Amino acid sequence: MTVDDRLLHEGFAQFVAAARDLERSYGELKARASAVDLELRATNQALQQAVAERDAMFAAMPLGLVVAKADGTVVPGNSEATRLLAAAATAGVDLVRHADGEAEFAGMAVRVRRVPLADGHLVLLEDRSHVQELEREVHRLDRLAGLSELALGIAHEIKNPLNGVQGFAALLERADDPARMRRFAGKIVQGVRQVDDIVKSLLGFARPERQRSRTAAVADVVADAAHDSGLPAVRVHVTGAADARVDAEVLARVLTNLFRNAMEAAPAVRIAVAVTARGGRAEILVRDDGPGVPRELCARLFEPFVSTKERGTGLGLALCVRVLAFLGGDLELLNPGEPGACFRVRMPVLAEPTSVPVAVEGAA
Repeated sequence: MTVDDRLLHEGFAQFVAAARDLERSYGELKARASAVDLELRATNQALQQAVAERDAMFAAMPLGLVVAKADGTVVPGNSEATRLLAAAATAGVDLVRHADGEAEFAGMAVRVRRVPLADGHLVLLEDRSHVQELEREVHRLDRLAGLSELALGIAHEIKNPLNGVQGFAALLERADDPARMRRFAGKIVQGVRQVDDIVKSLLGFARPERQRSRTAAVADVVADAAHDSGLPAVRVHVTGAADARVDAEVLARVLTNLFRNAMEAAPAVRIAVAVTARGGRAEILVRDDGPGVPRELCARLFEPFVSTKERGTGLGLALCVRVLAFLGGDLELLNPGEPGACFRVRMPVLAEPTSVPVAVEGAA
């Protein structure tokens, strides 16, 4: 074999080896391409499934989703968004450009919120029309429940004296002794007066006085309230801006109720009244040394017909709160469930004190 033949043979062998290497590499590359293709198919299928699930979630959401791009393009993200945008457009309202908050149109109420995106905003639209209808229905039912409770309370409070009137009227009909007849007639008059007092209290609760009555210094009102409630003057101690002038009738009504309640809870009760007046407002703290208000009663203390008294109507404090609220004031129990009830009365000052605050012992 010549040198040229040998070289040719070696070159052919190298070519064959290179071809085999190339064929093997091609096979490996083809296998790798098939694996990558399978991976891409699986990834694409998972992506399509995720997109389908996202679209199903968006479609089922009660919120309308709208993509508002920076170039002005608006893309509704679900059917709820399409519905709300169409309803708003019919009413001439652009929900996409509406400020965040409530948008009301054509009997509908839609809450608009925005979430920043890289190229615009995601606008969330919530139809609250049905929610508002439910809220109105709940409020209506609450009012009906309140009216029902009020009606039951009125019937209960009026029934007791009416039963007495009916009983004494029957006795009066059969009586032939003038003394007994006068006694029965007096009982009837007393029962009718009780009914009249209940009716007047209800009228006052429903329609408090709309005209201010006379003004007076707090010390004078305290004295009048103590006298009207039967509280001895020596058991009342007034401190602070006692000469601040307020609506006498309203404060007297409030203090008379508080004093009377304190005396019924503790007959020998002593009461301290502290008055401050500034900025056109009076703050009057009424503290007694009685047993206090039971904690279980505190939550409903100022509601009508809530009373622990055997013959109480439960309208006194409720009426006080009502009248004070009409004047822009309020009444609050500061220490529920604790000994020595402390009530805070806040109301407008009609004339602030000009003298140095003094202590008034035994305001009477």
